[in-house]
Amino acid sequence: MSGNGHGRSVLSGARLLLQCVFISLLAAGADAKPLIQATAPDLSTLEASVVGADACERCHVEVHAKWDASRHSKMVRPATPDIVIGDFNRKRVTLRGQPYGFRIRDDKYYISESYLTPDVEEREVEYTLGSRRIQHYLTTLEDGRIVVLPPTWDVLREEWFHNLDIAARDQKEEGVTTVQVWNKNCFGCHVSEEAKNYDQDSGTYQTSWLDFGTNCERCHGPGSVHVLRYEQEDTYRDDPDGYIVAPDRLDAARSSMVCAQCHSFRDVLAFGFTAGNDYFDHFLPLLEYSEEPTSDPVWYQDGKTRRFSTNALGLWQSACFNRGDATCITCHVDMHQPEIETERQLEPTKKSLCTRCHDELANDVTAHTFHEEKSTGSACVSCHMPKSVTSIKATMRDHSISIPVPENTIRFGVPNACNLCHDDQSPEWALESLERWYPNSTAREKWADRAEAFAAAKNGEASALSGLLAVLDDEQQDPINRANAVGYLGNYPGRQAIDALGRSLADEHALVRAISALKLGDMADFDAPRAQEMAIASLDDDKQTVRMNAAISLLNLGVKRLSDDAATRFETAKSTHAARGSFHADDAPQQLNLGRFYVLNGDGMNAGRAFEQSYRLNPDQPTIKYFMAVTQLSRNNVDEAKKLLKAVPKDDPFRTAAQDLLEKLR
Repeated sequence: MSGNGHGRSVLSGARLLLQCVFISLLAAGADAKPLIQATAPDLSTLEASVVGADACERCHVEVHAKWDASRHSKMVRPATPDIVIGDFNRKRVTLRGQPYGFRIRDDKYYISESYLTPDVEEREVEYTLGSRRIQHYLTTLEDGRIVVLPPTWDVLREEWFHNLDIAARDQKEEGVTTVQVWNKNCFGCHVSEEAKNYDQDSGTYQTSWLDFGTNCERCHGPGSVHVLRYEQEDTYRDDPDGYIVAPDRLDAARSSMVCAQCHSFRDVLAFGFTAGNDYFDHFLPLLEYSEEPTSDPVWYQDGKTRRFSTNALGLWQSACFNRGDATCITCHVDMHQPEIETERQLEPTKKSLCTRCHDELANDVTAHTFHEEKSTGSACVSCHMPKSVTSIKATMRDHSISIPVPENTIRFGVPNACNLCHDDQSPEWALESLERWYPNSTAREKWADRAEAFAAAKNGEASALSGLLAVLDDEQQDPINRANAVGYLGNYPGRQAIDALGRSLADEHALVRAISALKLGDMADFDAPRAQEMAIASLDDDKQTVRMNAAISLLNLGVKRLSDDAATRFETAKSTHAARGSFHADDAPQQLNLGRFYVLNGDGMNAGRAFEQSYRLNPDQPTIKYFMAVTQLSRNNVDEAKKLLKAVPKDDPFRTAAQDLLEKLR
């Protein structure tokens, strides 16, 4: 015992023994063996972390140099003379009726403007965004917002234009000056390991990141274990494949998901995606059925992508991917140098990429194309990858690798490859030609029928249901559009719809299951008990987005708590939703939705906090005054609630509810 004198004497003897051993070890010199041999950790047990592009360069010098010269590394860069392309010597331009000044001093670039504030202020350009077609110029405001200044340089036309010229007029938040806040709206792809660091109390940002651009680990996964393996080659001699991700060693789905983390119009439901992960554990594409009316839609009526940055979604619609396992790097063979202008195999006249699979067509090209063999009309991409995708002041090739369907041009204005070349002819002329060459085409008929079904569903027509079910049940249709058909089923609560949702919850594709799980919440007025049962079962799905959507449906079906094994899965899914909402503490609509989530979950305190934050960010957005009034009532602030209810605009969706509540308070 510590208080025992005999114990102290034993301890003193132990110290003396240790001292003798230590002295003898020193005397033995450098050749002495340690008392305990160090054991190197098993690499397979280590959790990899990011190390940054500089660590990769130490071994991969040539590859790093190639990447560093590529656009992937240059999405956002410091504004230095070797990076800035715009003509800052022009001194002054007028854009949308407002003057802007330009100045260079000591290799720094400045833009004077009075758009963000009433008075003219000179802003230092800290970063550039883009370099291929256009280049934006970014500055940091006093509150830490990194904003895109209005003057943008058109690289191809060599002229200044207002950056809002490339945004849809109706794509703005009501009550807020239209300005692109880069570290709020463009989060995640232009730099690597970005941390938003928004402080809700002060309303300020301290955004940071590890590397400019899309760095090595965005495509290869965290590299610390890979680095350790090669720094200690004498210790580790096992196969290194497991310690770094190589997209060309992944299956077609996972390989394309590496690119899709940026090249898809998507919602981030759960953070933490790294290369090699399943996209559908973290993201869901924002599909056509959910798109609000806009002058600049992401999708065409037939389900093909219309806007840029959706190439992965186009590929996932293609037969080349779904039946041939083609990936992004099947064609874009050098992932470290993605410039299509330098990739000879991508030249429009080249057919080798296509004829590797379609070799029978190479033997008689004219019989397939009905154009001269050496003509533009016989280029594979002319017909199957037309430039129908709208980019930034340009057009891009459609990656659905589909066929011309003039029927959809006639009915819905969807571009077709024939008329994009023969722009002096009508779509009726193109249809007549295709009917002559390929009579009774079932492939074209499917595209036309799908467009009809989606258009009818968008208009709320009862006749759409049979068409939607046909798309969903056709396994030859791609998963993107089958999921879109499911999305519309929520507008048709009834036996056919709920039966279809039940079938879809067993679909092999996670996207179809995820949208099905979400649409169960729309079945409350038809068969709530059955919908609840299916949603609870979906909490057991192996994909996180399916579980999260099932949780939302349960809340919409009036279920706040579960018991037994399902309870933990339910609460975990809800907490992931809450974490996502908290991340968007700088976004008024997101906070409004978070408040509604908490209301459904029976959490009035957190609901009130979310509504308050939403109101603080934008007090003029639709519905927020009503929800703030309810929040004030829950705190017994009746007078403040009445003021808010009286201020609800006549065109607000909750105007009637506000008037009814106001009447009750009188």
